[in-house]
Amino acid sequence: MSSRFRTAAAHLERDPAELRRRDRAVLRILNRSGAATAAQLTVLAYRNRRLAQACLRRLWSDGLLERALLPPSSLRGGAPYAYRLSRGCLRRLGYRRIPPRGPGYLTHTLDAVDAVCALVAAGDPDRRPLVQLWLPESIVADALPDGPRPDALVVLDDGRRSGVLCLEIDEATQHVAPIRAKLRAYREALAVRRGWHVVFAVPTAARGAWLGRAARGADLSLISAWAVTSAQLSAHGIEAPLTSLADAGRSTTLGGALTDVGPRRSAAPVGSGAWLDLLGSGAGEELEALLR
Repeated sequence: MSSRFRTAAAHLERDPAELRRRDRAVLRILNRSGAATAAQLTVLAYRNRRLAQACLRRLWSDGLLERALLPPSSLRGGAPYAYRLSRGCLRRLGYRRIPPRGPGYLTHTLDAVDAVCALVAAGDPDRRPLVQLWLPESIVADALPDGPRPDALVVLDDGRRSGVLCLEIDEATQHVAPIRAKLRAYREALAVRRGWHVVFAVPTAARGAWLGRAARGADLSLISAWAVTSAQLSAHGIEAPLTSLADAGRSTTLGGALTDVGPRRSAAPVGSGAWLDLLGSGAGEELEALLR
């Protein structure tokens, strides 16, 4: 996937302080996630595809954003661009860009945001919120300071059950040794945490089956570890079918894996107006009660 980002203006044509609250929140989302598409930001912030496209184009024209053209075959829909903060915007807001770790970083980044958007869209952020918290990889160390660094950490609460997901976006590029090392790290980090799960989003069912075989050498009996295809997660959200990595042959849905009856409710669920207010004002989420 192309990662040549370009901006429309060499210098900022508009100060971020002059933006509306929602657009300021979008800048914060892009800083956290690294990049996102118009379709993804429609789910997270704008609610309307045309509005998202118009607002993002204006932010790009004002020099606040850079954009990269995505392949025409992309299944994400919407405008075929990925957006990220421009260098000028990063300097103005005091942010620092995390250097890309390889040629596939943009695909991996967008796939991680896709997974979160599928879960946000499975509920109604303002009336029936499902995703209470989302920490992308850039800030997930706040929750697991001594553990592995998932591609996203998501707190779910469907009103009856709750749980914390460590999402791993598997691109079928890692082999047995690094996979087992990662699983052992999760075993150490999650064995003492109630209601926490590790979920690998895999490109194919065959890769999920291979992941299950690779997990046999990691002794995952003390934790909740699962695989789901990215297509199933995008299509079904909380009802996506999971297969166990710890217990061969066991399966459930993502909602069925949430067995913690203790509530994890946020005053600012992801995608809600309260969340956009919080991000747009520069404030941060309350983590302690959600990540207990």
